[in-house]
Amino acid sequence: MRFRNSMRLLMENFKRVFRLLLCRWSISLVASALCCSFVLPELLDLWKSDEVQGLWLNVKEFLKAFFGLDRTALEAAKDAILGENGTLQQVLDLLSSMTLEIVLVCLGVAFVYLLKRFAETLCYFTVGSQLNDKMATYAETPFSAAFVANLGKASVYAVAYVPAVFLFDALTIGICYLLLTTLPVLMALFLSMTVIVLCQSLKLTVTGRWMPAMVTEGKKLRHAIFQKSPYEKKQFGKVFSMYLITVYMIIVVNVVVAVCTFGSGLIVTVPASYFFLICEQFVNHYTVTGKKYFITFERIATNPDHGDSEHFFEYITETEQTESNEKSE
Repeated sequence: MRFRNSMRLLMENFKRVFRLLLCRWSISLVASALCCSFVLPELLDLWKSDEVQGLWLNVKEFLKAFFGLDRTALEAAKDAILGENGTLQQVLDLLSSMTLEIVLVCLGVAFVYLLKRFAETLCYFTVGSQLNDKMATYAETPFSAAFVANLGKASVYAVAYVPAVFLFDALTIGICYLLLTTLPVLMALFLSMTVIVLCQSLKLTVTGRWMPAMVTEGKKLRHAIFQKSPYEKKQFGKVFSMYLITVYMIIVVNVVVAVCTFGSGLIVTVPASYFFLICEQFVNHYTVTGKKYFITFERIATNPDHGDSEHFFEYITETEQTESNEKSE
């Protein structure tokens, strides 16, 4: 039911997908420009160096000899590139002498990446707030109004969420790197994809309740992270399973769309995937806390027996009394 309701919310609020698309493109454009300001000057200096120009000249000679089937020239070009004091070794020596510049460039790119993720998270939080207004009261809140109203909470959320996700993803990449370098190719690819899916599902399960708790209940970040009801703890396996299926579905959909449309369809499916995950986060939260929410104007989802045994028996008693009154009438 949660998956179905999330899908219906996605379709009912599909215009949010285009808002996310616009935000991601704008942020990516600015981030790309900042990265270029760090990387391009160093790359241009490296390209203009005598060592790189010499290597490029030898590579052209090698390709010319290869396609011209000139064995003597091919061997000479190979020695010029890979010899003891070849141009490749000269370029490697040049790079080793530029260690400080390379480290600074990498730090600059990492900072821009984190800044990009921070800005994107602000947009996700804003869209989540709009979705919550639609689910709670079926109200249409403008993006700008939701952004300004939630800027403080969104910033606090992003400051905690972005580094946590960055470290989680870095750990996932590290595990996959170890698998790819120590196991046969097919087994390594199988296990790497499995690790990626499991780690992403676990990440969504752990962090997926933070934003809905802050938006729907106005909780502070530390309360959203650490305060869990007994029923929420019991729901961990169910929520994890749902995210596991969702991650596999998102991968399959985006790969099929990328192949069948030569990448064009990713313009829609990628932001739609992000918005679908936001829908699932709020549907999970509303379901676990037992709150009603609008799916469409005519349909309201309810879950009165969300796991609180006291409320459950109250609901059963009220139902029996209602049925008894109806029969007596």
